[in-house]
Amino acid sequence: MKGSQGRDRRPVPPQPHPSAVLWLRLGIGGLLAALFIMAACWADITLPCFRPYGMTGFCLLMTGACLAGITGLTLCIGLGPWQKLQHLAIRYRALHGWIGITTGTLLSMSFLAGTMTLFAAPLQQWSQPPLPDHGALPLADIPATLDQILTSRTEDLPSIFPGLHYRVGLKTSDTATLSIPTGPELPLGLPASHILISLPASHTPSLHQLTLSPVPTFIGGLHRRLGLPLPENWAMPLVGTVCLLYGLALLSGVILLLPGIWRHLMSVRLQGHSRRLWLDLHSLLGLCSLPFHLIIALTTALFAFSPLLYPVSSGHDGIQQATAREMPSASSLLPPEKALSFLHELAPDFHPLTLDYVLSPHGTDSQAERLALHAPLYNANGERSLPPAGQSYLLAEGTDLQNPLIGRDRGAVLLTPETGHLIDSQNLPGQQTPARRILTWCLALHFGSFGGEFVRWLYVALGLCGVGFFHAANQLWLNTHRRRKPGQTSCVETPATLWLGRLSEGTLLGCLLGLCGIIAISPLMTHLTPIPHLSSVSTPDMEHSYQQTSLAYHGLIALTLVSYCLLPRALCRGIILALAAFCLSGAVTIVLMRHTAVQTPLAAELTIAFSFASLALWAGSLLTLYRWKQVAPTGR
Repeated sequence: MKGSQGRDRRPVPPQPHPSAVLWLRLGIGGLLAALFIMAACWADITLPCFRPYGMTGFCLLMTGACLAGITGLTLCIGLGPWQKLQHLAIRYRALHGWIGITTGTLLSMSFLAGTMTLFAAPLQQWSQPPLPDHGALPLADIPATLDQILTSRTEDLPSIFPGLHYRVGLKTSDTATLSIPTGPELPLGLPASHILISLPASHTPSLHQLTLSPVPTFIGGLHRRLGLPLPENWAMPLVGTVCLLYGLALLSGVILLLPGIWRHLMSVRLQGHSRRLWLDLHSLLGLCSLPFHLIIALTTALFAFSPLLYPVSSGHDGIQQATAREMPSASSLLPPEKALSFLHELAPDFHPLTLDYVLSPHGTDSQAERLALHAPLYNANGERSLPPAGQSYLLAEGTDLQNPLIGRDRGAVLLTPETGHLIDSQNLPGQQTPARRILTWCLALHFGSFGGEFVRWLYVALGLCGVGFFHAANQLWLNTHRRRKPGQTSCVETPATLWLGRLSEGTLLGCLLGLCGIIAISPLMTHLTPIPHLSSVSTPDMEHSYQQTSLAYHGLIALTLVSYCLLPRALCRGIILALAAFCLSGAVTIVLMRHTAVQTPLAAELTIAFSFASLALWAGSLLTLYRWKQVAPTGR
């Protein structure tokens, strides 16, 4: 009798939250996260201690607010009495699965595009046709060469170049390339065409107009918008919300994993039910890359919410048109070799890659211009991004292997072009304030802009593992929700699992095919045209090229989804993989025929990587089609 009474007094394990309670807790957690974010904005505006830090202080406050919001969301779901970890995990199980199935496909597309965004600059170089010979000029000859070009047909120059902007691309310690951008440019935005200046043996400057590809810019936008076909300013609130839920799913996944973490740690069970395989694979990939995913969730929420909440300095939108004026002499500006010596004294570990001489009037880094150029809306520099339109500047961008960078290959410093006096060094590696260095590390951990090529390829591996992580989560949810008939060991599809499975796999493979397709046309969208003089410059319609790229990408995704609606999934999988392999092989073939596959070390790396990727896709396609052919006659 006493024993039965003792058993009756044992605590009853808590049951999963009812749907209404779960949604209520999630709503309270969302309001708490919004409160933290609003509190960060209030502190930045009101508290005097944050005002001297400007955009840096706001970004650090917003990062802390996003972290607090993710933590608050997680705590709101799990609040209540519990005695064992298993009891706590029950509260998170249903929510973890629903967040995964609703956001996993978007995140997998973003991660797939993000691996290519790591190679945005190399992909642009890889897509270019062979550049003219004798393109490298001695540094000492650059001012005289530029003056020789600008003194011819000077009456046409103000209408062609409202503000003179020429770029010195450093090759060696005493040679560089010389080019003139024909329009405004922003990091990761649509590139302007460039006038390339070479100096043949006759010492008469030769001019070529290089029209660049919009494909790297489109892939970067695809990554930032989670693959959504929306303008970036419309997509950012949704992206921020998804990232908060992504962080909640990561923390709840850790809670779900803790009760049996040592039972099947670092193991994948290939035998038995497919649900075990997907569970082990999802847990293994998530546990091994958990810090990486937490950083991505936190920093992406920062990127999404900051442009919406930080007061953007408008000043004026776009490029100010110049009145006719006398074109300045390049020899009156700071020579490149002196600029390099100033930079070496300022930061010995900083290795400049380009020197941009930008004379007034020039564009301002406004949100309207970022939207027009499809550049990221997030701007870590805030109002101090560029000097006022009436002030000329010399922008030096480069790398530093000893320090993190604000973006890949984007350590930068602003100088006066006449004297070399320092204007702004907030993005110069090794010369930053402690607050700015903390923010730089946060951004560098997102972009992988530290540690050189090893970290770049490590982030490629982590990004591809992230794609597998989200796809495994989707497959695990689908396997869990398939219906089992009485007396049968196998499960049958319900309408929900059938169409969700086709949608998730079709969207992911459609994204893969779309990326391979636009990479294939990227070399065909770059053009190199000889021109007799600067007045012959034509302005290409980069927006039209961007829209063509978007149409090609989304057309391939639509084709994939239609195929998944009409054909067996295994057959579709094999065909889509074959088409992706064909596109990637075609891109490599075009570049090899142009003899530009190894024109730079990074282009050679990209050629080798694309070659191996196309071989892997061919192998996956043939294996999938072979298995489908074996299974199809049996009707399974």
